[in-house]
Amino acid sequence: MTNTEIVKGMYDAFGRGDIETILNGLADNVEWLSGPESKTIPTGGTFRGRAAVAGFFKKVADTMEFDSFTPERYVEQGDTVVALGSYTGRTKPGNKPFRSPWAMVFTFRAGKVALFEEHYDTETVAAAYASAQSASR
Repeated sequence: MTNTEIVKGMYDAFGRGDIETILNGLADNVEWLSGPESKTIPTGGTFRGRAAVAGFFKKVADTMEFDSFTPERYVEQGDTVVALGSYTGRTKPGNKPFRSPWAMVFTFRAGKVALFEEHYDTETVAAAYASAQSASR
């Protein structure tokens, strides 16, 4: 199985809500970077280890609802896979919409993801959360 096929399987698992399959594809000491640390975006920051990444996915489930999550293209070179795509969704609570293109970089060691980096339009997503927080006051 190629690294790209592993990444595609992880996206399929995410679509089914099967976070355990994703976690099983990670190295024990994985480093998971989801944009910059942010007081506004609850899922932003760096998460180290599988337990921390499980916490990241719990934050995702608790704070956002995806309307679409679409990987569109994959580029694999050596131990790295770059996935390009986009998503639309809404904040929880507040139901404020957001839309962003993204690039996700997966670096493999011994068949497992050792480093994950997510790059997205943080300004747009932060604005949706800020708007939701203002509306709840």
